[in-house]
Amino acid sequence: MTATQTEHSSDTRTAPSALVAEVRVEAVERLSPAFVRVTFGGPGLCDLSTADGFDTRFKVVFPGPTGLLPRISAVPEEWQASWLAMPDDERSPMRTYTIREIRTRGDDVQLVADFVVHEPSGARGEDELGPACRWALTARPGDVVHVVGPHRLSPIYGGTEFEPGELRDLLVVGDETALPAVARILADAGPGFTGQVFVEVPSSDDIVDLPRHALIGVTWLVRGSAPQGRRLVSAVRSHLGLPATDLEVPLPEVRSDLDVEVWETPRYSSGGEDLNRHVVASPGPVVADLADTYAWIAGESWLVKALRRALVSELGVERSRVAFMGYWRQGVSMRS
Repeated sequence: MTATQTEHSSDTRTAPSALVAEVRVEAVERLSPAFVRVTFGGPGLCDLSTADGFDTRFKVVFPGPTGLLPRISAVPEEWQASWLAMPDDERSPMRTYTIREIRTRGDDVQLVADFVVHEPSGARGEDELGPACRWALTARPGDVVHVVGPHRLSPIYGGTEFEPGELRDLLVVGDETALPAVARILADAGPGFTGQVFVEVPSSDDIVDLPRHALIGVTWLVRGSAPQGRRLVSAVRSHLGLPATDLEVPLPEVRSDLDVEVWETPRYSSGGEDLNRHVVASPGPVVADLADTYAWIAGESWLVKALRRALVSELGVERSRVAFMGYWRQGVSMRS
């Protein structure tokens, strides 16, 4: 082994597993009633990986209950333990977001993220807002947070689920919480991809500009007063050639069986399912049409589970060709 090879091997063993940095808000833009775009910057982002795309995630640690940003370890293997070591009533909220864009200019690196927000509507006022929503609505240039994301030297960052392999026909489905990832998937999909995107948003004012792809169509569903996800599930079932199903069940009752995380990808099952298990459906033209399709579905847990049932149980699509991510559950505080 040469000296050069030895040095490279050593670098691989010591490469950081993630980037942990304190960053500042450089710009805030209200895109629509449901979306706020925040641009982060600072010297700590100089090692942020620009190679990771599609639905790559990163974490934001916000200021704590006192309004001050806590100190957490900058060591990738220790930051989470230092965050968990904080007393429960002092621990800063942490949430996960999609990297919407990375901008570089010389040595300066900016990380752009779109936050889903809503204004308080009930008697509780701002108390009904989650900490991340409240932060995004009041964010100003100069505010500071911690971010944890992919490091440019790390080969093992695990924050990406979009892995179509050799498949080039896409079915991409999401609600507003998945829209930043949907947008990034469209931006990063090369000219060899075809397919269809379905997105549900709260109102017509939330239909925002998305990257254009000549061979991927986009269908917008406006929720309005309908229950979360109902119109989206109905539209996707129709697209798949499946019969209409009863979606009139009150959503809290439908969600009563969602006691566990809904996160099913070719490499991971939150429910502990056999990753090699294949449900065989009756063969038909719909199944044949999906032979080259990769499905990526994310958003509220009920709609994700409903579409998982349609694709895997009703149509027999192999689990190696689907990714289902329950980003949140209605009535439950979003996960870290």
